[in-house]
Amino acid sequence: MDGGEIKRALRRTWFPFFARFGKFTPVQEITIPQILRNKNVVVISPSASGKTEAVIAPVLENMFERRLFNVRPNKLRVLYISPTRALVNDLYRRLLDPIDYLNLTLGLKTGDRPRLSDKNMPHVLLTTPESFDSLLTRRPRVFLDLEAVILDEIHLLDNTPRGDQLRILLNRLRKIRNRLHYSALSATIDDLEIGCRYFSDPEVCMLDAPREIDYLLVPAKDVVVKLMAISRERRFKKILAFFNARSLAELYSQKLAVPPFSDAVYVHHASLPRARREDIERIMNSADHAILCATSTLELGIDIGTVDCIVLFRPPFDVSSMLQRIGRGNRRTQSLFAVGVYTNDWERTLFETYFECARQGNLYDKRYTPNLSVIPQQIYSYFHQRRRIGTTVNSLTKVFSPVCSEGTVKTVFKHLYEEGKVSETRPGIYFNSPSLEKKIDYGKIHSNIAETSFGEYDVFNVTVGNLVGRVFHLREKFVLGGKCWRIRQIDEKEKKVYAQCIGDASAVTKVFEGKGAGSYNYRLAPVIKSRIVPSIGFEYFPYAVESNNTHILHLLGSLYGFILADALFHGGIDAMDVEGKMLVLNRFVPVDDRFPIPGLGSIKKVVSDNISRLEDALGSGAYFYDLPLEYQIEDHMLNMDVQGFLDFLQSLRLVRVEMEQFSRYADSLR
Repeated sequence: MDGGEIKRALRRTWFPFFARFGKFTPVQEITIPQILRNKNVVVISPSASGKTEAVIAPVLENMFERRLFNVRPNKLRVLYISPTRALVNDLYRRLLDPIDYLNLTLGLKTGDRPRLSDKNMPHVLLTTPESFDSLLTRRPRVFLDLEAVILDEIHLLDNTPRGDQLRILLNRLRKIRNRLHYSALSATIDDLEIGCRYFSDPEVCMLDAPREIDYLLVPAKDVVVKLMAISRERRFKKILAFFNARSLAELYSQKLAVPPFSDAVYVHHASLPRARREDIERIMNSADHAILCATSTLELGIDIGTVDCIVLFRPPFDVSSMLQRIGRGNRRTQSLFAVGVYTNDWERTLFETYFECARQGNLYDKRYTPNLSVIPQQIYSYFHQRRRIGTTVNSLTKVFSPVCSEGTVKTVFKHLYEEGKVSETRPGIYFNSPSLEKKIDYGKIHSNIAETSFGEYDVFNVTVGNLVGRVFHLREKFVLGGKCWRIRQIDEKEKKVYAQCIGDASAVTKVFEGKGAGSYNYRLAPVIKSRIVPSIGFEYFPYAVESNNTHILHLLGSLYGFILADALFHGGIDAMDVEGKMLVLNRFVPVDDRFPIPGLGSIKKVVSDNISRLEDALGSGAYFYDLPLEYQIEDHMLNMDVQGFLDFLQSLRLVRVEMEQFSRYADSLR
């Protein structure tokens, strides 16, 4: 179908969704015909390419053709699941007018906006995986007339506990309503099989035309002066600056408040109250010039208007994260411009590697592995859904079939039964325990997002009494919301801090450095190595020997470097990792060119000895510790793709160089 044919086919939805643009985008031209033919689709294209309209318009058009909105007018027809509350709110603002034009209703359900009437359900419901879990568990009948499911930004959920939670929830949904149309939306990814994990027979609609990427790298020293010079030279009016830590976003919100942005620098991160974040989003949307200092909360498609430049303060965690961030800029053009700010040569090398990979479309994402920590959470959730009649173990295992084997589910179930978290009221019929049901009544069962393991405090302005945000480390002075605060009173029981704003003072303390190690996948190591040592083959890594000690440049990152060194140590080699870049083997010299590889048993020992440390680094899910110990270890092993890591190491080879040459390589990493 050409553009004219598509327009004629969208008899009702062309005007509200596309008329203001005048034509279809390329991804819309390849997606809309597939949905009009009732094909399940996975839409893969860069940010701001029109994926949302490419899906929602033909989905609604098909329902108009079948006269579904006339038959039962107050029934839920489209379930639109998005990763975050902020995205749900943004989608609501974007879709309200076109859906209202069609005389349809649009609703949203999140933790911030939980109310929803069973008797007057919206035709289209926007929600998060957690609120979908709550609705399916507590009010499954609202889905009896559902026709379509749309999964937004699926790449941000996939390969995480939340992604596997969603897969199981969709399987539970199919037991209520099996005849459904599915669409999934994703940014550029490596894994074209992503849709198959969530529904059957997906047609991949991929726009294989990445936007041109232009970038500048500048050292952190005097970055404010240099950034303002770049801004003047290129006539930038709106800048979005990403930080890997909230503390740095707060700090630079003060440093960047210089002409012409003196009174137009804002902060956006998850510790700020929802109302304040939404205010900032509206300000950025309407502002003529502004700088927004943000964390990963704005990696997503939240609409803050046209942004001229993306600034990355230090490299993101991986190539995909960087692409997601820089895709927020220049949304109306085919080219992207970003400024990378580095603090040392190593960070500059990472930036260069990431940008080159992004230009080539090679993301080196971790391959999919199941997350076992979702099993306890979904057992509790499913039991609550069937709280009036109970369920059998066989019925339970069928719910988990997309993610886990029957044996795995039964082992976890047995552990929960022995722990008293589920109970048997009559032979073979099981329920949640009364104490667990009480916890569920307070809504504490639907999220696989792990809570922080250290104390957090709500901060209130002592002068006017309003909530300012949260801090995770108490200091006499701290920065929050772009302002400096001094503690006046602490309520330890309620975890509340009453603080006085003391203005834009220069004294700054760290607020929160973020949860998780966040390192790139091990498959990126040869790519980085080729940039540092271009003279040897892709799979070869240099090593040098001095005084019977071996030094190997591995560049696997801090997580895999730690696992490698400690596992070798358990295997009898005195090994030490240096900053995730180098492996030192004391009193050990390789006998051939094979990379030293620890045994699987040694890696399991390291994981077993570091359960908590790795749980914090890997983001293993809120119910990780409800797993039996052997599955806690297995979950970590799967999360790190240990078998894939060992296979990768088997493919590597060593090449010996002189120590003087090796030292030059090492110097370039500092």
